[in-house]
Formats: sequence, C-alpha cells, structure tokens
Amino acid sequence: MPLMEKQRRVPETKRPNYAVFRRRRRIGFVVLVLLAMLAVAGLRVYLSMGTSEETNEAPSEQVDTPVAEQEEVSQETADEEEKAAEEEEAERAVAAPEDPTLYLTVPRLGVYGHRVLNDSSGWALDLGAIKIPESGFPWEKEDTNTYMACHRIGWPGTESYNQCLNLPLMQKGDEVFLQDTNGTVYKYQVSEVFAIRPFDVWVADPLPGRDVVSLQTCTENPNDWWTLGPGLFGGGPESGRLVVRADRVT
Repeated sequence: MPLMEKQRRVPETKRPNYAVFRRRRRIGFVVLVLLAMLAVAGLRVYLSMGTSEETNEAPSEQVDTPVAEQEEVSQETADEEEKAAEEEEAERAVAAPEDPTLYLTVPRLGVYGHRVLNDSSGWALDLGAIKIPESGFPWEKEDTNTYMACHRIGWPGTESYNQCLNLPLMQKGDEVFLQDTNGTVYKYQVSEVFAIRPFDVWVADPLPGRDVVSLQTCTENPNDWWTLGPGLFGGGPESGRLVVRADRVT
C-alpha cells in the first residue's frame, strides 16, 4: 500500500472569523505591553516618592540637632553667668568689721579720709560727717543706702569745718569712696543730685536693686543751694536739704 504523504495543515485564512481572531490577538498583545509599561512607570513613581520622603526627612534631623545643641550651649552660658554673679556677690559679701566707723573721701570736695561715726547725735555731727545708724552699711548684701550727713560750714578745728561747703558742685560721675576699719574700700559714682525738705525721711530708705551712698547737707531752702544763711543750721521747716546720691561700682 503506497505510503501516504503527510499533509501539512494549512490554516484556513479565508475563513470569515480568521481576520477577527488575529486582530484580537494583536490587541491583546498591545494591552499586555501597555499594562507592563504602566506597572514599570508606577514602580518608578513609588520608588521616587520613597526617595523623596527620605530626602525630606534628612534635613529635619539636621535642623533638630543644631537646635538641641544651641539650647545646651544657652543653658551652659546661663549657668556660667549665674556662677559668675554668685562669685561676684561672694566677693562683695565682706565680713562686717567690729568697729562700724567709716572713712570718707570725696575728691571734688577736697575731703580725704574723713572719719564718719555711726552716730546721729549733734556733737558727733559737729566733729565731722556722720552715718545715720538706721541706714545700711556698704558691706551688707541687701539693697543698701548708706546715708550720711555733714555740715556745710561746721566748726573750726574739726573735720566738720567747711566739710560739705561745696556739695552743690557735685556732678554725675564724680567719685565717692568709703573705707571700713578692715581696710576694704568701696567705690561709688554720683548718679543723682536733688533737694528735699527736712521731713522727707524716705530719702534714707534702701533702694531696690541698688547699692548707694547718700551724702546730705543743709541749704537755705530747697531751691536755694548757695546762700549761706541761717537755713544752713537746719532752722525751720523752710530750710532745705541737698542730697548727693552715688551708686556703687566696686
């Protein structure tokens, strides 16, 4: 029996549905390609967003760290300033001397080393400048007003003689020095020159936040600082008081 030649199966391209079938296959292939491209693009977008977030987070760490360091530096600076203030306060906290006598120097008045008794009596004032006992001392820590009084004319042969004659000449910035019996010197600079009436006792009160020395003498009246009349001896309510106030500098 003769061998039969194997016949190849040839697609029937002329069938009505064949063209439609091939078109659908091509469309499906294109759709798959587009889906793959969209997936790749989506992956790239996702990765880029992640990188962007990491990039944006990095500066926040770099910003936070300097702020924390700055706060630490500020705290250290504040601690150092507080320590320095405490040390300065400790240096100024001088032990109170047993003898409260002070010694006054006012270059503008030509007064050098004049004794100042802690005594408000008339006889003590006739000898020289006095410190009002109720007022503070320069070695005290608290707000201090070391209040002193002196004669303008005074008495010959004593330190009171012409001691504060030229007190009206005092100006801001003039120097005043006090020394205690331990040898400690306290330096002041004039900050105020003003007049009061005899009963203005508030002038000797301590001043918040200030360490001052006040020097008072009598005047003819609160508005007349130069007439050398009976008012200089504290006569009557119309007489005046001239006050020179100086703030401590060392």
